[in-house]
Amino acid sequence: MKQISEIAASIGLTSEDIDQSGQYIAKVTPAGLNKRFSQKRGKYIVITAITPTGSGEGKTTVAIGLGMAMRHIGRKGIVTLRQPSLGPLFGMKGGGTGGGKAMLLPQETINLGLTGDNYRVNAAHNLLSSFTDNHIYRNSPLDIDPANLYWPRTVNINDRALREIIVGANEKIEGFPHPGRFVLTEASEVMAILSLSSSLKDMRERLGRIIVALNKRGEPVTAENMKCAGAMAVLLRDALRPNLLQTSEGTPAFVHTGPFANIAPGISSLIADQLALSLADYVITEAGFGADLGFEKLIDMKCRVSDIYPDCAVLVVTLNSIKAHGGNSEGETGEIEKGMEHLQKQIDNVGFFGVPLVIAINMHEKNRNDEIRYLIKSVEALGVPAVPITPWKDGGAGVVELAKVVEEITVKGREEGIQRRFLYDLNTPIEDKINRIATTMYGAKGVEFSETAKDKLHLINRLSLSNLPVCMAKIHNSLSHIPKLYGRPRDFTLPVEDIHIAAGAGFVYPICGKIFPLPGLPARPLGEDMDIDTETWEIRGL
Repeated sequence: MKQISEIAASIGLTSEDIDQSGQYIAKVTPAGLNKRFSQKRGKYIVITAITPTGSGEGKTTVAIGLGMAMRHIGRKGIVTLRQPSLGPLFGMKGGGTGGGKAMLLPQETINLGLTGDNYRVNAAHNLLSSFTDNHIYRNSPLDIDPANLYWPRTVNINDRALREIIVGANEKIEGFPHPGRFVLTEASEVMAILSLSSSLKDMRERLGRIIVALNKRGEPVTAENMKCAGAMAVLLRDALRPNLLQTSEGTPAFVHTGPFANIAPGISSLIADQLALSLADYVITEAGFGADLGFEKLIDMKCRVSDIYPDCAVLVVTLNSIKAHGGNSEGETGEIEKGMEHLQKQIDNVGFFGVPLVIAINMHEKNRNDEIRYLIKSVEALGVPAVPITPWKDGGAGVVELAKVVEEITVKGREEGIQRRFLYDLNTPIEDKINRIATTMYGAKGVEFSETAKDKLHLINRLSLSNLPVCMAKIHNSLSHIPKLYGRPRDFTLPVEDIHIAAGAGFVYPICGKIFPLPGLPARPLGEDMDIDTETWEIRGL
């Protein structure tokens, strides 16, 4: 690894622009953040994918590889990625720093908490929970109705036992005990606020708008009403500053914020993207999970509140993932042909927004050449370029051809102009926005709202919040709400069980089917494989 001061200097950041945390990690200072207001504007490349399968598609590895490949063709690239979550790290998914020769470094530090941003999110969120229960306990003038509490607690480890809890079981006064729940830190509204804030002032105002509960007159009670938003901002001050790191080839990377894409916006921070675009020729970022989830949310949420819009999208596929959506991950070319129906849907999803697209075929050493040729031919028959890449095996050198295609596409796009397009108008009723996403992005024939969801729609309208965008909370492993329904499902009705309000973050999020903001551990957690050498301090099994 290079010294982080050298990485910073390569993109025009001075010693006054960064606070070093050891030799290889730094936080950008407020002075450094001011550089995002320069006139330079790099090209914005978004890595998305087909709906994930068990074999993994490798979006993060591809994003890192493409960032490094830009250096190989003489262009200045910066990668902006989310911080990995401890929940999946010890659970089923593992780390989130790429792999092979396309990694973020130092990967162990990044995976295990980095500079503590997620802990600050945890603390700020739970401080508001504590304030809330204190107001109830002391019967404060805010007159909070315990039957209409919306603010959960948060934890950064998968723990299904905390999905529903009883708060204050030891108290026998009015308002206690009462039901409560936990969400994963990455599903916290505070994390979403951190991701979507454009400045410290914007973050402070968003924190104040958080709706915690209703009072006994049915009026919203906010974090500002509780006089807690200021203290939350104090806890989050340093968390708003992006972390500067490097890839395995010394390419600069901003790793900042970590909301999931199936239950949250699924983006790295807006503020990191804006800074990177002022410092680089190409900024490569990742939208979580498939194009039906992360890419739509990036456009309709991050791009809507900012001055950025993708110049190009790279849709990642693997041969095995195409086969899996065709019905058999070990199948022959017949499964490839059937799996193309799913790919076509995700191509349509990206195309709806008018963003130029290239398919990146993330190669595995066991792939058969005849099948890869067949897949390339099938993709190109859809009118989209397809480029085989090998970032895991070859690092940036294995992604050079993709970098050249991306440059060609983006130069042409800048010359011809790309029209910003969103999926819905903000003045559209919430139920129509939800239906629009379900039918256009997922392919549903319609939406069915539960009685609970209908009550929330009424509340949203009564509180004059119907002009907020929608952040769908849906499973990530199918276009539908049914986990094992692969391929391109049709004629299904999407159930909306509940709708939560995130007024501070600036969206509402419908709960579609069985989706949990706090995951549980699998039968065999990956944490079982981890240990430490007590002599060398070396971590094993991460």
